[in-house]
Amino acid sequence: MENPKTKRTVIVGGGIIGLSLAYELAKRKHAVVLLEQEGFGEKASWAGAGILPPTCRTTAIHPMECLEAISSELHEHWAEELKDLTGIDNGFRKCGGLYIARSAGEVAALIGMQFEWESRGIPVEELNFQEAHQRLAFLNSGENALVDEIVPTISKALWVPSESQFSNPAHIAALISACQSLGVMLHEHAGKCQVQVENGSVVGISVGEDKYIGDQYFFTAGPWTEKLVQPLGVALPMQPVRGQIALYKVDGLTSGIDLPVVNDGTRYLVPRVDGHVLAGATIEEVGFDCQTTASEVEELRNWAESLGGILGDATFVRSWAGLRPATYDGFPYLGELGHSGTAFVATGHFKGGLHLSTGTAVALADLAEGKQLTVDLRPFSPARVTCHQVSEIK
Repeated sequence: MENPKTKRTVIVGGGIIGLSLAYELAKRKHAVVLLEQEGFGEKASWAGAGILPPTCRTTAIHPMECLEAISSELHEHWAEELKDLTGIDNGFRKCGGLYIARSAGEVAALIGMQFEWESRGIPVEELNFQEAHQRLAFLNSGENALVDEIVPTISKALWVPSESQFSNPAHIAALISACQSLGVMLHEHAGKCQVQVENGSVVGISVGEDKYIGDQYFFTAGPWTEKLVQPLGVALPMQPVRGQIALYKVDGLTSGIDLPVVNDGTRYLVPRVDGHVLAGATIEEVGFDCQTTASEVEELRNWAESLGGILGDATFVRSWAGLRPATYDGFPYLGELGHSGTAFVATGHFKGGLHLSTGTAVALADLAEGKQLTVDLRPFSPARVTCHQVSEIK
């Protein structure tokens, strides 16, 4: 029999944010129902690269910095916790990040990043020509000719040892398995969800002829959340931003060691321990079009194969795209919808959804339970969007 103190919780949106929140709430003995119109984690959550940028909690001042730092700490903890619970290794590892800049604009941007990291106490090392060469050598599996061509074009290179990564598909699989073991009712391919509202409060979620009633409701459907919560009279303007990624399989790539993430301007290479390398990502405002395009994939591949010589001989596996939810001010929407204490939202993380998923889950769970928050959520409140701001965006 269900504990009478157990809160019935309905979550709409089964991406990384919804799955993480379901996992966190289930650990706290909530009776959780998770509804996903399509497949769990099939959108931007699966499409990302799983890069965890450097953070430092002790020097974090702004709430966004705090959320980032707490999320990073939780990722390491969750990786062990999920592996113990499900047996699935999500590939978390502190691999370090190599940052290179070639154009004058990229150098200026990297200098700004270096100043920020140093001011926040995040370790960063400036690399000379030879050191940059050594960090890139793994791309050529012992053949350095093409690296020799790349390195002279690098005007600035930095090494950030605290950068980490994890395999988001494996992490999603672990979260699904963990939710199942904790008793979460998982409904994927559920169809269109509709919010039922009475007197300004959510009273249920309808999916076809089925209705799900909870004590609390969470909306975590990425850029689709804006339309989902309209019955509440709430405006959450967002712009879906497409990102395309290419995947390679490299037979000669050394496995079992911490190969670094390579950041070249706004693009990156992420080598996995299984010999795959991700190359990404584009930034495109194309509405809700989640299809890959031949021109963008070709441009991405040309860049990747020119940066790493080994990729020129690697096997191109496939490409894919995801839609990131972007807000007008760059901050996610995290918090209560209205003043009923029963409806909450967590969306709008843009490119940071995978990274911020852990901290977001804990913060929203604490908020819903009335606990003291470790992150000041006021800058992320959905109430910050005024009618005036909405009219400007539209």
